[in-house]
Amino acid sequence: MPYTANINFKEQATSTLVENLSFINPSGFKLVIDSQKYPNAQYMVQTIALPDISISPAVFNTPKRNIGLAPDKIEYNPFDLTFLVDEKMQNYKEIHDWILGLVTEDDFAVRKSRDVTLQILNSHNNVCKEIKFVDAFPINLSSLPFDATTTDIQYLTAAVTFQYSYFKFLDTTY
Repeated sequence: MPYTANINFKEQATSTLVENLSFINPSGFKLVIDSQKYPNAQYMVQTIALPDISISPAVFNTPKRNIGLAPDKIEYNPFDLTFLVDEKMQNYKEIHDWILGLVTEDDFAVRKSRDVTLQILNSHNNVCKEIKFVDAFPINLSSLPFDATTTDIQYLTAAVTFQYSYFKFLDTTY
């Protein structure tokens, strides 16, 4: 795996206690995609969840039972986000065209995935932590439910699911 963290399982302190403890505001985030290729897709993000990661123990087979050993693989679940769709549908079209290009573009030398960075904001709206999803690409884009019978205007949102290789916490010096 290209991403390695410095993990220490020895019986000694691996980090210091956080002083001046503050908690994450769930609405304090920004998402950054490739702003040259997809300038509109990163705007108007409404929700995103840091996805699950899981491990399964490696199995050592014996005649009477299987013994679980330290795991040897990690699974990163896809991540979903929802975004407000602009009235010209530019951000929706960018994701649509990205998905279409994944299937129709025959040039294998062209990089089809992008790194996507989730920026966590502190109480002063400054970036305090960044999480990078490496080699991300969309695998699902939701429908848009147009409905002429609605009486209250609620702006349309779309959901998109991204697959990626792994995510990592970036060192931030903000």
